[in-house]
Amino acid sequence: MVWTPAARGAASLALVLTCTTPAKAEDPLDLDAVRACISTAIDLGTKPTGCVDAAHAACMQGTTETPAVATLCFEDARAQWSAAIAARMDHLSKAAPDRIAALAGIELKYDLLSSLVQCDRMEELAILRDIPAEEIRTQKSRCTATASGLAYIRLLWRLPDPDPITPEDNQP
Repeated sequence: MVWTPAARGAASLALVLTCTTPAKAEDPLDLDAVRACISTAIDLGTKPTGCVDAAHAACMQGTTETPAVATLCFEDARAQWSAAIAARMDHLSKAAPDRIAALAGIELKYDLLSSLVQCDRMEELAILRDIPAEEIRTQKSRCTATASGLAYIRLLWRLPDPDPITPEDNQP
């Protein structure tokens, strides 16, 4: 079996996302509602990035009273975003032209990396400010969930489902 660079990249990213996805008891996100939010934003000509905040609304309830519950909720949300990203990349690697799938993989990788670096930065600054450890964990889990959610939303927003593929689409 010969793997194209796009397929290798998508498979590698899917493996990373799958390996970093913890088991969860309950899904905090409604991905159908997220996709509807994205579709509505696109139809209105607005950026769908606010769909992440809407999706995280359940995790935001009671963050000050029960930070451990909020942290777990955000961790579960990040895992769910990661699974959705892996499924989307798998779909694109099968349905989109190789160049489009490769572009999606590159965009996704750097969207996530740049956001996650900012999460690390915020964590280090919080440590320097002597913020309580539990609050730092909640902030970090929220940040990583948001990074994953934004990456997923950008993946759907920038690369809607490909049209039927013709043989010339797969040319390099």
